[in-house]
Amino acid sequence: MKLREVIRYSKDLLKKHRISTMIICLLPLSSELFFRFAEATVYSLVLYFGDINPLSLFSGENPLQVLTAVLSSLMRWCVGSPLIYAVSFRLCEVCYENRQRPFTPLSEILLNGRNFRRSLAVSLWTKIIGLVSLIPAGICGMTAYYFIVNGKDTNDLFITIHAIVFTVVSLFLWLNVRITMLAVPFLMAHFPQKSVFRLVFGSFRFMKGRHADMMKLFSSYILKMIPVVSVPYLIPEVMTAFSLSISIYIREDDYSERVKINCRRNKADDSAKLPYRKKRRFTSIAEKAETAGFRDNL
Repeated sequence: MKLREVIRYSKDLLKKHRISTMIICLLPLSSELFFRFAEATVYSLVLYFGDINPLSLFSGENPLQVLTAVLSSLMRWCVGSPLIYAVSFRLCEVCYENRQRPFTPLSEILLNGRNFRRSLAVSLWTKIIGLVSLIPAGICGMTAYYFIVNGKDTNDLFITIHAIVFTVVSLFLWLNVRITMLAVPFLMAHFPQKSVFRLVFGSFRFMKGRHADMMKLFSSYILKMIPVVSVPYLIPEVMTAFSLSISIYIREDDYSERVKINCRRNKADDSAKLPYRKKRRFTSIAEKAETAGFRDNL
């Protein structure tokens, strides 16, 4: 899969649906900002009308601050999770080949009770896995900070260097986990009958060896998003390209699975067509599919 072709094709898919797709893609971000600003507003009112030390807002000593933080987090979770699933579902429809029927209404996606429960479960699992994967980086980072501040001899310098290296490695692994978790809502849209548990933990096998492509995809848009004005315009592009990549990966896995099934059932014939291979790996049916390629399906 070539990144340039994916980006070019995703832009072609967005030509007729850019405005509607952009609005839907901005809904989760808008809800997140709304509840964040609402939480900050409550804190400002508490500081203005109450006799409270500002540091207590960060220490958790104030019960009102803790209650506000918990309620705000719950509202962000209950509102943002279905919106993220709705975005994934719509982008999967945009990337669907030979689509003739109209898109599923957004209200039908959001008001479906099963979709609501599944999106909340996916959000909970992804938060837990993301937090657990961040623990090694936090421990290594705190260790590095401690020895940087209190280190005195050569042994402390040796430990500090190793702690910094392990911190960088742990952050890289955490980034891979986060990219894997980004694919879960799209997998849930593609496979609505599978359980949330299978989708979440199966995503690690699904994204194995594909994180580099996703990092290249996101990094190609980072410089373009430095001007804040361009962010609303570019978000649907990068999300559509990501959704298209997931669809291609699903087809690749499906093709590989069919090749394995055919190799088990049928004996390879016409082996003279591949004289450079010592062992026959593909059947004749798989050969034809390999020659045709996946680009024709797009």
